[in-house]
Amino acid sequence: MNKLYEDAEEFYKLVSTNVKKYRQEKGESQLEFSQNVGFNSVSFYCDCENNKNGKHFNLLHVVRIVDYLDIDVNKLIY
Repeated sequence: MNKLYEDAEEFYKLVSTNVKKYRQEKGESQLEFSQNVGFNSVSFYCDCENNKNGKHFNLLHVVRIVDYLDIDVNKLIY
């Protein structure tokens, strides 16, 4: 790993920021993106993307997101 994250919250924030960036580049709303990635709740997705209410993307979410975006996972975690 090129960068060590001392704080899990810092890491979650980085992933959320990157997901938001790539979603916006794709030109999709949070609703469209969350449905296309397979989230059952847009509010849960929004909380993850905005790092609110203690919510964050888990590994399964990350895999679904990179698969949908057709990008390397490193683009979300670094």
